[in-house]
Order: sequence, then C-alpha cells, then structure tokens
Amino acid sequence: MRKLILTTLYVLGMSVCMAAPLFSATVGDLAGTWITSSEPKLKISGIGSRSAENNGTTTLNQIGTFNLHEEDSTGTFDYTGNWGLIQEGKKMSIALNAAGQTELIRAWRLWLIEVANEFQVDIDAIEFSIESLTISQASIPKKPPIIPKKTTLKAKGWVTAWVDGEFLTKRFSYTSKVYFLYKQ
Repeated sequence: MRKLILTTLYVLGMSVCMAAPLFSATVGDLAGTWITSSEPKLKISGIGSRSAENNGTTTLNQIGTFNLHEEDSTGTFDYTGNWGLIQEGKKMSIALNAAGQTELIRAWRLWLIEVANEFQVDIDAIEFSIESLTISQASIPKKPPIIPKKTTLKAKGWVTAWVDGEFLTKRFSYTSKVYFLYKQ
C-alpha cells in the first residue's frame, strides 16, 4: 500500500512538472511601452507601390487605449485606437479609432506626394475611400516571454487625385505588418 501511494505521488508530481503551464496574459502583462517595427506597403492599381520599414513605439494603456508612434521619410505619425485581451488572454485585439484612421489616411497622402515628387509629377486633391479595414488578432505565447506576435493591418478601397491636370480614380490596397519586439 505504501509503495502504491509513493508511486501515485511520484507520477502525479512528474505530470505536474512536465506538463506545459497553462497561461493567459493579463492587461498588466501587456500594458506599457513596446518597441515595435512595421513593414507597410501601399499599392495603387496600374500605378505602382511604395513600401517601407519603420521603427516605432507602441504604448498600450491600462484603460484599453493605445498609441503607435512611428517616424517615416514623410513625417511623424501617431496612430490611436483601442486594444484588449480576447480568448481568455490568448490573443490581443486592436482597432483604430476615428483619429487613428485619419492619421493612416494622412500617411498614405504623404506617401503619394513623396512618390509624385520623386517622379516630378504634380498631384493634388488626394482622397481615399476605404471599403474594408481589418486588423488581425495578435496571438500571445503560452510561455514567457510574454510578447504579442505580429498583427497585420489590411485596407482596400479607392483613391482619387488630380495628377498633372488629369483626374484619376484607382483601386488601392494597403498592408502593414507590425511586430512587437520588446517592452521598455
């Protein structure tokens, strides 16, 4: 009987030690300032594309808001919105608010102006009409370090502008992969 009890305790102890710990992230685990990098790409149908690699910081606030600060060759951008934990802390959702979407469109306009200047083309009255805008959920590893995986922002729609005196309407698509590197 004593041998059976010891064997049972041994097996129980080994199973606890060898089993992967179940983990769910908390707001406190993720709140703070993160060093991030992004790989944005804007494509204009029949015209071409522009891509970049940007470094930045993302501040995830305890109250569920965020600010992504980036610098690009065209300027400084501050994207804002909301974030939260979903699926019992195994994933993080991110959504741009109205100001964040306005900032994203401002970045796209500045990119088009930069490209037009490179090709010595006049561009004016640039307008974007977004048909779809999605942001993927960043998964959170089960084991430390607790660093959210990449999230991808995708947008599609129409862009209009006066280019060298001609009014153009073109389809556009945008993808930006944002990587969380480490927490400050």
